[in-house]
Formats: sequence, structure tokens, C-alpha cells
Amino acid sequence: MTMAEPRTTANKVVVNTSSISELRTACDTGLREFLKAKGYEEMHTHTDVKLVLGYIGVLFCAIDFAYSWKYPFSQTKWFSYISVSVYAVASVLALVYSYAVQRDTFFVGYNKAKGHVVSAGSHAKQNDPTYRLTLTTRPIRGRQDPPVFNSKPLEVNQPFTTWFYDDGEFAANKFNADIASAIDALLTKKSE
Repeated sequence: MTMAEPRTTANKVVVNTSSISELRTACDTGLREFLKAKGYEEMHTHTDVKLVLGYIGVLFCAIDFAYSWKYPFSQTKWFSYISVSVYAVASVLALVYSYAVQRDTFFVGYNKAKGHVVSAGSHAKQNDPTYRLTLTTRPIRGRQDPPVFNSKPLEVNQPFTTWFYDDGEFAANKFNADIASAIDALLTKKSE
């Protein structure tokens, strides 16, 4: 993007424009900051589920370590088999949860005043410099007067050059304007 508009120096983010991973991470971080500034509180459900599964595996291994420290291996090997199996199952469940449930989702946030939850997921293919953002929304569970929302996700596909200057600086103002219009479009569409 070769713009002649003034750049902001506050919170300047500069990335390597040859790295799709860096470009995607900068856009994901920019979206997260934008939504938090608009009053969305981040929900950490995905992280919590994976942490609980990890802690269960580690807890069994720690108990096995303490038990093996006090008694000889011949007496504790049955519990070692159990603890290693529980650790392996918990790790596999965390992996399956990441791939099957969380997928590309990097932000889930709710806005109590507006009465909805917004989820954002993104991905970028290795040699394709296009940011693919998927936004979904749903009412907050248990709300008495849930508003009607679009049940279909909104997809935003833009080349990274739309939001980055030639030197790799992130154009946050342009990005925020595009994301604001995308979220407005998502929230104003009625369910089809």
C-alpha cells in the first residue's frame, strides 16, 4: 500500500512483509485490540478447556512421581501405566479440541450492552498473501430479549497490502475502518 496519508506513530507495528505468518499475526492482534476498544470482553473458554486437559495430565504424572519416589518401581508400575495413559489421552483430547472445535478461532468476545457474542477466526495460505477473516455472531445465552442476528458467517478476504505500507508498517486506521464496516454488516443483517 503506497499511501500519502499521515501515519500514526503511537503503537507503531512493523512486520516483515515477506512473512505471511507475521502479517496474519499483526492483523489478528489489530482485530483483537479493535474489538476490546469497542467494548467486547474476551472469553477464554478455548484456552480454559485446553488448560484443564493439560493440568489433568500433569496432575496424574505428578502424583505418579510422588508415589514412585516413596515406593519402588515394582509396586508403582501399575500407576505409572495409568498416569501415562491419562496424560496421553488428555493430550490427544486437547489436540482434537484444537482442530475440531477451536479451529482458526482466535477471538471470542461478548458485549453485554449489545447482547451478543462475536467470534473471529482467520487463516492465510502459505503462498497467497490474502487475509481470510471469518466473523460470526450469536446472542448471549440466557438473555431474555435476544436480538435477531445473521446466522451465516461473514467472510472478509483482503490482500495484506490493503493494510500494510511498503515498509511493513501496519495501517491501523484503514484496518479498523474496514473491520468496523464488516462488523456493522454482520450485526445489521437479519437471519436468512
